[in-house]
Amino acid sequence: MKTTLTTLVDEIIQILQEHPDSFPSESGIRRWLAGKGVSAGDIDAAMKLVQPRLKSMLGVVNSGPGTVRQLSSYETYKLSKEAHAALNRLELYELLDPFEREMILERLDQFEGEVGLSELEYLVTWVMCSHKDIEHQQIIQNVLEGKTETLH
Repeated sequence: MKTTLTTLVDEIIQILQEHPDSFPSESGIRRWLAGKGVSAGDIDAAMKLVQPRLKSMLGVVNSGPGTVRQLSSYETYKLSKEAHAALNRLELYELLDPFEREMILERLDQFEGEVGLSELEYLVTWVMCSHKDIEHQQIIQNVLEGKTETLH
């Protein structure tokens, strides 16, 4: 996956997080990206990755891979913006399956206050990395740190 594509996905996710009640439509997001000078191919690829998030926000049920569940208000409160974005990236890149995600979110209570990136990294390592090979572990760590150049 190209670095520019991951940057686009992160920007789209940020917009969706900033406007949870009145998020822009897919065509609105496409126009916004085109206005920034992003190529049509990159826009299509980014929108393909973000489709599960858009569908979940619209209430469309999809049980296939890449399904994204909206966080509850408590989960949103507990996760810092950086941790929330990292969790979304893991999900959108299909490195985190729904069961693993729920296990991580279930353990948010063990931390007092807001759960930052280091606490999320601990939870992800504890839940996921014990049964993944070293290559997957490295990819997961890179995504958590925001380094996405290793994704293909």
